[in-house]
Amino acid sequence: MNNSSKLTIPILILFVSNLSSSVLAQTDSENELISGKEVNKTISADENHIYTVDLENGMAIIGKVAQKGIDLVVDVYKPNGQLQKQIDSPNGTEGDEPFDITANQSGKYKFVIHSLEKDYEKGDYTLKVEQIFSLSENTKRITKRELPTETLYNLWESSLTDGTAVETFIANHSERHIIEPIEGNDKNMLVTYFCIPHENTEYVMLSGGPDFLGLRFQRLPNSKLHFVTQRVPNDARFNYGFNYFNLDKMGPNNEIESRYVLHAYDGTIEMPNAPKQIYISERENVEKGTLLSTSIKSQVLNEERKLTIHTPANYNPNESHHLLIVFDGEAYGANRRPRVPTPTIMDNLMADKKIPATVTVLVWSMGKRSKDLISEKFGDFIATELIPRMRSEYNIHPESDKVILAGSSRGGFAASFIALNHSDVIGNVLSQSGSYWIKGTKNENHWIYPEDDGKLIPAYKNSKRLPIKFYMDIGLYDAGASMLGSNRQFRDILMIKGYDVDYREFKGGHNYVNWRGTLADGIISLIGLRKE
Repeated sequence: MNNSSKLTIPILILFVSNLSSSVLAQTDSENELISGKEVNKTISADENHIYTVDLENGMAIIGKVAQKGIDLVVDVYKPNGQLQKQIDSPNGTEGDEPFDITANQSGKYKFVIHSLEKDYEKGDYTLKVEQIFSLSENTKRITKRELPTETLYNLWESSLTDGTAVETFIANHSERHIIEPIEGNDKNMLVTYFCIPHENTEYVMLSGGPDFLGLRFQRLPNSKLHFVTQRVPNDARFNYGFNYFNLDKMGPNNEIESRYVLHAYDGTIEMPNAPKQIYISERENVEKGTLLSTSIKSQVLNEERKLTIHTPANYNPNESHHLLIVFDGEAYGANRRPRVPTPTIMDNLMADKKIPATVTVLVWSMGKRSKDLISEKFGDFIATELIPRMRSEYNIHPESDKVILAGSSRGGFAASFIALNHSDVIGNVLSQSGSYWIKGTKNENHWIYPEDDGKLIPAYKNSKRLPIKFYMDIGLYDAGASMLGSNRQFRDILMIKGYDVDYREFKGGHNYVNWRGTLADGIISLIGLRKE
């Protein structure tokens, strides 16, 4: 390297280091910014007007520069000379350049006002400092802006002076969510979920509701409480849960890190306008039907299959009855605390004369639902053994259109699959969130992102129209393409083929909290008594 090169480098460094100060030197004298002060000035294209303000770390200054015939830029410099922010709104030569600067260093801040373009001769501006906030004032101002609800802000403010505020808030709420109105919005409300995670929790995720991919919680400042908000339609109903993503550190210097997910909480959201579920509760004035726990020896399945049979109150063996067969009997009323109280629903429907006299069979899964509900053998069992057995022991209409096959999820798939193969004895399908993505092969579709159509969609597409009536429902918050998408696709195929289809969507997910209400809707749709 020659001597001239050696000299060039320090000269260049000196030039760069003094660049901002050389620019600022071409200015008017510095003016102090004072809260409430308004300055009116004329500025030319080659001028820099400098204003200063002393701020402690955490303080803030807000105001605006009103442009009048010149396009201005406001550069804000920290006490150490670094550029903190350049303010330039896309409003041309008229309008405001607002500033809202929070100090992250203590000392003198410089506001440099200059023209964006050099071809302006001159223009006017008005600078107004609206307010300078102390640390305490600015903390409250920004926290109020960052927190999405007044409730959260009030809780945070209380926690500043009351060390038990968060614990008291948690204790006063039996559920881990609150529902609040959104001003000017009559279709949605704001749901705030909250929790106090473990000390080793890195972050918390919400599952359930309108946001399929989940939402990440944030911490209420200076507290242990974590929260997230969700905009929810007024007529939604769904289950939700919290997952804690935890990190354990081990070893004398925390050399070992081990992460795991803990499912920490389950809750239910029922919005004010969620569909009424008027048939799921027992009524004092409604006589209960009879429940019989029994079983059937199946030659097809080579096993003894448990059944729970519900007959209407005052069952009349001389009267022909409809037949309802429901899968997942343990969840649909065969146990003491069912997810869907089918016997109660049937008692209420018949008492209200919504449906004709109906005998119900709850078919137990016995831990085999995943295999049975996609099996042709299981369908043969239903059609060739169970239905004949019911006809032999009860007075059941002989026509196929008096028989309903009902199920949720994989059970909805099974009802449609079995009816396709046995439409001579099954004329009604009640599908709740049917899993129509299922192929039933070794290379099964991914349950969220199916690559192929399920087996039933092409099967119905390629078959002749059969004497089957359908009721289908599905939640808008149910697993994207695999559930909502495949249900819409199956519906469209059925309707194109000319089937009678009653298709409905609800604002909910893949769970019994919705199915317990829509079961009655489906039964009424398929066999309901029509008022003259």
